[in-house]
Amino acid sequence: MDLVTEALRELSRVHALEVVDQGMEDVWIVDSGWSRHMTGHRKWFSILNPISTKEYITFGDNGQGKVMGVRSVSLSANLSLREIAFVRNLGFNLVSVSQFLDEGFEVRFKKGAYCVLDAEETLVFRVDLTSVSGLARCLVASPSADIWKWHRRLVGLSSMGLIRGLPKLRAEKDLVCHPCRHGKMVAASHIPVSQVMTSYPGELLHMDTVGPARVASVSAKWYVFIVVDDFSRFS
Repeated sequence: MDLVTEALRELSRVHALEVVDQGMEDVWIVDSGWSRHMTGHRKWFSILNPISTKEYITFGDNGQGKVMGVRSVSLSANLSLREIAFVRNLGFNLVSVSQFLDEGFEVRFKKGAYCVLDAEETLVFRVDLTSVSGLARCLVASPSADIWKWHRRLVGLSSMGLIRGLPKLRAEKDLVCHPCRHGKMVAASHIPVSQVMTSYPGELLHMDTVGPARVASVSAKWYVFIVVDDFSRFS
């Protein structure tokens, strides 16, 4: 195994919770919200590979940091993280659960610990959070964030769900999210008619438009005009 438990024991700084008297430059935080491993501290890179395209990382407060380069980082002789992005203005070192999963690993969180396993379910490394001593701290969102921000962050979770999960938030009356409302709209069904109400073709025409379509037609049209004859049902 390239990554072993003993290597992480040597690196007591690799915890989601860390004692306050340690410098944040040496703290690596496991995070499920980030798409890749990243750090804002240049000292971890002896050589940095610049990227050819402009890439930015958006933070939780809508701020952005430019990706200055990408490089693998060795935290010890036995532990290395691949393709870590050096992000300007990022104040922490973040280990991405998503990147671990993309590389074929499995991340398991248990009470007091988390561990990473390879495709054969062999333990790659384990971090024991119960060993953290002293005054601890963690990265959390500001408790003053309004309910709308949390509604968007949690992909349209209802206000009641937000209150149950985050009891410090106060729900607004008549909370209406227009994208959610439009996404859940269902057209009312027409009452089925068992008999034809007309006596000859062309007496009554039903017309409607459909669109805009997600993909344009071969003739570059986005809308469809539908005409149905009530008597013959020809369209």
